[in-house]
Amino acid sequence: MRVLVADDHPMYRDALELYLMRDWPQASLTAVGSLEELDALAHRPEGQDFDLVVMDWQLPGGEGGAGMDRLDAAGIDAPVAVVTGHDDAAIAREALTRGACAFLPKTLSSVALVQMLKVVAVGGSVVPADVALRMAGALPAPVGAAPVGGSGAASDSGGLLTERECQVLEHLAGGATNKEIGRVLDLQEVTIKLHTRRILRKLGAKNRVEAVTRARDLGLLSGP
Repeated sequence: MRVLVADDHPMYRDALELYLMRDWPQASLTAVGSLEELDALAHRPEGQDFDLVVMDWQLPGGEGGAGMDRLDAAGIDAPVAVVTGHDDAAIAREALTRGACAFLPKTLSSVALVQMLKVVAVGGSVVPADVALRMAGALPAPVGAAPVGGSGAASDSGGLLTERECQVLEHLAGGATNKEIGRVLDLQEVTIKLHTRRILRKLGAKNRVEAVTRARDLGLLSGP
C-alpha cells in the first residue's frame, strides 16, 4: 500500500502518518506540503504509483481544488480522499464532482478517519452523515435518475463532469484516440487516459462506447 499525503500542516501530516501506520504497518507513505512538491512527483521513478491519496483541499500555491488538476498532470491515478478544516457543503460538492472519492473534515476522530480511508482504498466513497445532509439536493442526480434525451451541450453537464472532461468526452464520441485527443487539447496522452478513467467512473460505464452512449442519453454531448 503506497499512500500519498498532501497537506501543508506538518503536525497534521505527522499525526495522519501515525494513524495510518497503526492500522497499515506495511504502508509506504510519501508526504508533500505544496502544489509545487506535488508537481515534482511527475518525475517519480517508473512503477512507483500510489494506491491512495489523502489531500488537503487548500494546498499552498493555488486556489481550492487545484490539487485535483495537479494530480492529473503528475499522472497520479488513485482514489482521492479530500481532507479539510471546513465542512462546507459547497466545497464537498465541488470536491466530489471533480473526482474525489471522499470528503473528510479534519475534526473526525483518528479511528473514524482511518476506517473511512480504508473504504476509499478499496474503491468506495465516503461523506460523513452531517455533511451529506447539508448537501441534500445540491449534488447532481445519479446517472440512473437523470432525464433521458436532453438537448444540453457537453459544456453544460450539470456539474457531473468538469469542463476538461466534457472536452475529452466530445472527442471520444468522435472516435478519436488518446494520442489524437492529446494533440488537439495540447495534453499528454497519460493525462487523457486519466480523464477518460474519471469519465467512465462518473458515468458508471465499463468502456468508452458505453460512456458515449450514456452521455448521449443524458444530453451531455453537443452532437446528435
